[in-house]
Amino acid sequence: MAPLSVRLPDETRQLLDQAAERTHRSRSFLVKEALERHLADIVHEQSGSGKSRLETLLALKGAGARLYGPRSTEDIDAEVRAFRGDE
Repeated sequence: MAPLSVRLPDETRQLLDQAAERTHRSRSFLVKEALERHLADIVHEQSGSGKSRLETLLALKGAGARLYGPRSTEDIDAEVRAFRGDE
């Protein structure tokens, strides 16, 4: 793998550190995973191939029900937006 340097706002770095601590994963691992997922979404959306984000969420609906109880697509999407800082 090739190293890559990225500049992040302080707030994003703090969120990344919190996520790394909670998940017991390195910042590098989390950034790599997030980029792979996000870039795959962009490529699939632009090419018209693959599932849309909504289709993916619907396919996963209820996947965490054993831990968190049933969640609606809107609840999951709201949590994703909140984690990313879209709101």
